[in-house]
Amino acid sequence: MKQYHLYVFTQDGCPPCDRLKNYVKVLSKDEQAELDFVPLKTPTGSRTALAEELSVELTPTLVVCHEHLQCELDEDGEEFCDGIEESVERFVGANDIIEHLGATLDAYTYAHSE
Repeated sequence: MKQYHLYVFTQDGCPPCDRLKNYVKVLSKDEQAELDFVPLKTPTGSRTALAEELSVELTPTLVVCHEHLQCELDEDGEEFCDGIEESVERFVGANDIIEHLGATLDAYTYAHSE
């Protein structure tokens, strides 16, 4: 089972972001569903917590994260698990994202499953 999340960081007033969004509109619904468009900045202008966590500085940026659980036992034998996302690949800029998007969807999702 593929356990990846594809985040696309964008912001308003960003012509490359608009070009990427227009490109994504021509993809299949399955392909579009795999892409999670998220803001780079909060309404106050600071980077979002997710952008900080994944060290995203520019838009548009596509970040592929591997999702898994990290579990530990405490001294009483109780198990505690946290969901962990680790960045495994990234593409910065509309041209780079568009160039690699098909292969990225193939590698990390089931959007192209036959």
